[in-house]
Amino acid sequence: MPQKLRPGTRATLQVRQLVPGEFAWIVTLFDPETGNVRSTNYSEKRYGSQDEASAAGKTAVVEFLGSGGQTGPEPGKDGKPKS
Repeated sequence: MPQKLRPGTRATLQVRQLVPGEFAWIVTLFDPETGNVRSTNYSEKRYGSQDEASAAGKTAVVEFLGSGGQTGPEPGKDGKPKS
């Protein structure tokens, strides 16, 4: 069961090059009270440029934080809710 995000939850976005011409994003959510990692989400989709991966990762962060962690289950590895 998903837990509501606490106010002040922080997210970091990293874009990594997996092989030349293939990029993926990693989003980590941090609990504001403890500073501990709440969840880490990885894109399953691969992107052709760092800019594409960054834009997709930013969208995933905004969608998840905007939902307050209340709509649907925890995000899967690609940032989308698990079925």
